[in-house]
Amino acid sequence: MSLALKYEHRMLFGILRLALDNSGRCSGLTTVPSEEQWKKVYALAKQQSVLGVAFAGIEKLPKESRPPMQLLMRWATEVEAIRGMNGLMNKEAARLTRLFTEAGRKNAILKGQANARLYPDPTLRQAGDIDIWVEGGRDSINQLLVEEGLIEKSALEYGRFWHHAHLERTKDGIMAEVHYRPASGNPYKSQELQDFLNREILNAQMVPEGFYAPSIKFALVMQLSHLQQHFYSGGLGLRQYIDYYILLKNSTEEVRRDVSGAMKRLGMLHACSAVMWVLQQVLGLERDLMLCTPCAWRGRRLLRLALVGGNFGKYRQKPRNVFVRWFRDRRQALSWLPFDPMNAIFKELKYWRHTLYLMPLRVKRRRIGL
Repeated sequence: MSLALKYEHRMLFGILRLALDNSGRCSGLTTVPSEEQWKKVYALAKQQSVLGVAFAGIEKLPKESRPPMQLLMRWATEVEAIRGMNGLMNKEAARLTRLFTEAGRKNAILKGQANARLYPDPTLRQAGDIDIWVEGGRDSINQLLVEEGLIEKSALEYGRFWHHAHLERTKDGIMAEVHYRPASGNPYKSQELQDFLNREILNAQMVPEGFYAPSIKFALVMQLSHLQQHFYSGGLGLRQYIDYYILLKNSTEEVRRDVSGAMKRLGMLHACSAVMWVLQQVLGLERDLMLCTPCAWRGRRLLRLALVGGNFGKYRQKPRNVFVRWFRDRRQALSWLPFDPMNAIFKELKYWRHTLYLMPLRVKRRRIGL
C-alpha cells in the first residue's frame, strides 16, 4: 500500500516539526516555496486544524522563506482568533470545574485544553469543544445536569447508550460534553479499560488554568482509545496526532513502559503501532519515545485518511444520496478487518446496537437519520 505525498504535505510536515522543536536541531524548509505553494500549505493546515501550530513554525523561518505578506497577515489574523478562543475555552473549563467541584463531584478535563497546556505555546492549539469527565455514572450525572439547568430533561430521551451529554452552546460559541466515563472501548476489553482509567483519573491535578488535568499515563491510554474509535468511523486529522506526540514528549520512560503494557493487555497494539508510524513520518518522533514498534502498512492507511479527510474527516467527499452513503460507510467499516479484526468487529456491532435502539425514534419522527 503506497502513499504518495505531495509537496505541500512535506512542507507542512517540515513546518510542524520546526514549530514543535525546542532543541534547535530542526532546520525547517530546504527550499523557498512559491506563492502558490504557500497557498496550498495554508489550505492544508486549515483542513487539518493546525493553523496556529504551523504559524509558530513559520515564525522560525528566515524572512525570505516566509509566505507572501498578504497571506502572512491573513494567517496571523486567524492565529489571533485561535489565541482568543483558547482563553475563552480555559475560562469555560474552569467554570465547569468549579460547578462540578462545588456539587461534590470529582472531575477532569479530557483531551483538548488539557493537551493544549503542554504545547510549546499553549495558545496556538486550535480548540474544538470541551470534554469533561464527572464522577457519578450516567443517571446521577444527568440528574445533576438537569438540576443545574445545563440540559433539558427532554434531551435525555435518546441518550441511553451514549457515554456523554452535550451541553448547550455558550454565548461565545463553546460546546462542552460531560462524560459519564472517561472513554469507551470494545466490549471484550471495556471493563478492563474502564478499571484502568477510573483508577488513573483519580491522579488528576489542579493546573494553573483552573481545571483538573489527568496524568500523562491516563491521557496516553484514553486518547489512543479515542483515536481508535474515530479513525474506524470518520477519520482523524493531524491535530489529534500532534496531541499524542505532545503527550509522548512530556512522558517519562516509566510512564511509557506502563502504558505499553496496558496497550498489550487492552488489545490496542495494532492501533498503537499505526499511530507510532504516523508520528515518526510526520513529526519525526524518536524511537525511544515510542510505545511499540511502528507498523508501516497500518500507519499508511491512517496517514492517507488524515490527508484526504482533514480534521475528523470533515473534508472527505460524501455521496448526497443517504442510501449510497450508508452502503459506502458499511463497506468502509468492513475494510478495517485486516487492520484490527477484533476492534473492527466490535465497532460495527456498536453501530448496529445504537442504530436499532434509535429506530423507533426515527420511525416516530419519520426521519432516516437523527
